[in-house]
Amino acid sequence: MDAIGLGRGAETQETGDRIIAHRYRLIESMGRCGSGERFLAEDAVTEENVFVLLLAPAFADRRVIERLPQQDQKFGDLRILRPQDSGIDEQGRPYTVTRWVDGEPLSAVLRRGVPSWATTFSLFEELTDMFAVAHQRGLCHGSIEPGRVIVGPGGPWVLDFGLVRTLGGSYPGSAHYVAPELLDGGRPTAFTDQYSLAIILWEMVTGQPPFDGDLNTIVQGHRSKSLPELVRRDAPVEVDALLSIALSKIPDERFSDVSELFETLRGIEASNSGVWSLSSLSQTGSITGLLDEGPRKPSLSPTTPLGATLRGLSVVELEAARRLIDELLAARAT
Repeated sequence: MDAIGLGRGAETQETGDRIIAHRYRLIESMGRCGSGERFLAEDAVTEENVFVLLLAPAFADRRVIERLPQQDQKFGDLRILRPQDSGIDEQGRPYTVTRWVDGEPLSAVLRRGVPSWATTFSLFEELTDMFAVAHQRGLCHGSIEPGRVIVGPGGPWVLDFGLVRTLGGSYPGSAHYVAPELLDGGRPTAFTDQYSLAIILWEMVTGQPPFDGDLNTIVQGHRSKSLPELVRRDAPVEVDALLSIALSKIPDERFSDVSELFETLRGIEASNSGVWSLSSLSQTGSITGLLDEGPRKPSLSPTTPLGATLRGLSVVELEAARRLIDELLAARAT
């Protein structure tokens, strides 16, 4: 796919006193995303702060760039920051401008360390709620990644919604978060957003995305490699099984939508009294006592790597883990 890159962890450039379009003075870099580098800037006309995204030269098509502020009006009251200006600067580099909100990119938060499970759960709930509404309105992001989530006092904001659709054949995102069907020329869908959100959840739990390395290694990971061991930190043990569904290589094998994904996660969070026994699962391939009334701890020693259990499951046992997810969902519906 054209223009796909690593994005994550790339070096930022010095701003100096650089002025974009004789109007936007770059103040400081907020980091890179798959399509370019985002800056905090000052608008000389309004004297207000804004976000300026300097896109890679591969996106320097003036007709396309000028369409960005005309994106769909269906965003409504969602916490989505839409472009309010765009163009190509004096050096031939395309840019987009969105209003500023207080906060910092999730990518910056993750560089400081892994958030607690409580923080991860709360943030993921807000993101999936937002994406569920957007998907119901027929809108897809297409290239969501931590650098496009602004975490602030009032909750998360999302940037660059629909950028991949507007830019056509070029993919303006980081390879770490791209769904395999997009790599093969597919169109952005709610399933591709679900995959990318699940990668973000993985990174919030473990501190890094499941596939890393050079571009080819990452792409092959999405296309054909099994998920690595999930270093779980303080997340519930069932999160591994949940992510194995949301990160399926085949879109139809993922959750039906992001609402189902989060409701399942909510069920897992609420069912700490019914955590399934990994040792029993490995021995029998079945799950019993899923929602016991009394509190129960998982049969997994703190020193046992999670991957040594779940990643070693047979097909039958993995299906049993998936049945757990189904039962959790059914239990909440009754």
